[in-house]
Amino acid sequence: MSTSALLSALHVAGRQHVTASTIGARQATGSHVFRIEWYTQLREQVANGTAVNSGLFSVGGHDWRIQCYPNGDTEQTQGSVSLFLTQASHAKPGDVMASFKMSILDNSWKPSRTGVEEKGDRFMGDDWGRKKFMKLEDLDKEKHLEDDCLSVLCDVTVDLGLRTDDYTDEVPAAAELAKTPPPFHLHGLNPGAERQRT
Repeated sequence: MSTSALLSALHVAGRQHVTASTIGARQATGSHVFRIEWYTQLREQVANGTAVNSGLFSVGGHDWRIQCYPNGDTEQTQGSVSLFLTQASHAKPGDVMASFKMSILDNSWKPSRTGVEEKGDRFMGDDWGRKKFMKLEDLDKEKHLEDDCLSVLCDVTVDLGLRTDDYTDEVPAAAELAKTPPPFHLHGLNPGAERQRT
């Protein structure tokens, strides 16, 4: 039963003035797709340790970017795709409680390879992610690179903390009408009796 429905029931039961409050955890979730065109050509031009960045997207009052290293972010990860989520807003590290899921999409727009950061982690550094998200040899042209375009999907969930909502004893119109007398007197007549006399 919703809070408004509960207040209506209590009001109809005879309580003249009823208020309520609820408290609960709130979250904001958003998704962003980063499409890297001419990926094969880009990979040949971009050196190991060099990133390409998505545009900004906002979730939960914070700005984010997807960061992709086509040839790995370090010498140790050369030969792999490195993917990270970067906090791009001005919040201090540790101010954001969030989780995310990063996926490389196949040509039917379904996640083919997915990495998940556990829910409830506090964003403590510049970025989160996987250094060896996927080996370059596993990127299949027919499966992942239609038109030589790599598509990365990122789902972000931000914990907004606890929020309290207050409710008054406003009663839905139907309930009010049920308690309001008609604007005229029926004098004991009923429609069935009227029809029988005609």
